[in-house]
Amino acid sequence: LNLRIIVHPSFSIQYFRNIDFLKHVQIFHGTSDKPFNFHRSLGRYDLIAVPGRKMKVDIIKRGLASEEKIVEIGYPKIDYFFHSAFDEYKFKDKMGLDRRKKTILYCPTWDDPDRYSSFKKFIGSILSTLKDYNVLIKPHPNLFKYRPWLILYTFLFKKKNCFLYPGNQSILPLMKVSDLMMTDISSVSHEYLPFMKPMIFLAPKPIDEIPAEHRWIWHCGDVVETPGKLRDIVDMNMKDPDRYKSKREKALMEIFLDFDGKSALRFKKAIEKLIK
Repeated sequence: LNLRIIVHPSFSIQYFRNIDFLKHVQIFHGTSDKPFNFHRSLGRYDLIAVPGRKMKVDIIKRGLASEEKIVEIGYPKIDYFFHSAFDEYKFKDKMGLDRRKKTILYCPTWDDPDRYSSFKKFIGSILSTLKDYNVLIKPHPNLFKYRPWLILYTFLFKKKNCFLYPGNQSILPLMKVSDLMMTDISSVSHEYLPFMKPMIFLAPKPIDEIPAEHRWIWHCGDVVETPGKLRDIVDMNMKDPDRYKSKREKALMEIFLDFDGKSALRFKKAIEKLIK
């Protein structure tokens, strides 16, 4: 096929290690600062595209790749959405949301062996205590795959104010129409920052059992450890959405480059430079 470059959204360079003329570009599969993104093979890539300063600094500090291989391009996924013709009100009407109610987006990570998902612990309280809000539930795709009984439970006991979305539904429209997001250690918390709305973090287990690198972003919102306190914390953030605004703004600048509509163009130019 006369390939020159392979762009990897995960760590797959080892499958092509015997093809000398190929160049390899790493774009990752998200903005997470969890250990998965800092794979020992990073130094073997010819170009590493990162969304902003934080990931670049973290890679260099860990000695995984040299600075000249890393380029900050921004985050095309959200950059494109911000410059699209998305109509928030038409989308709300299409979904059947009650315009009189505030909207909450719940995005739990998957229920892995380390028990990092808040879904099992909090879903009952979410369904029973947040009836005064529109609740959009967007579970991690692996919850549908590996914990289908939890999805079935949610479907059976949700009320008219709750909407359950499949794993292949784009999350960006849901972020746009929501007034607040609840999550746990999912990297969706990074992607929610540009929308400049409050976040609440649900602790799936005792906080001291969760490594600090998994909850670095938790300083940008309230942390709820017990389901019984969820409703009060939600109400408080809805009344005062700017409680953590300055911390969210600082984290946004650390994680992302500009959302100027040119992220994809910066990546294109970096690819052209690599070819030349």
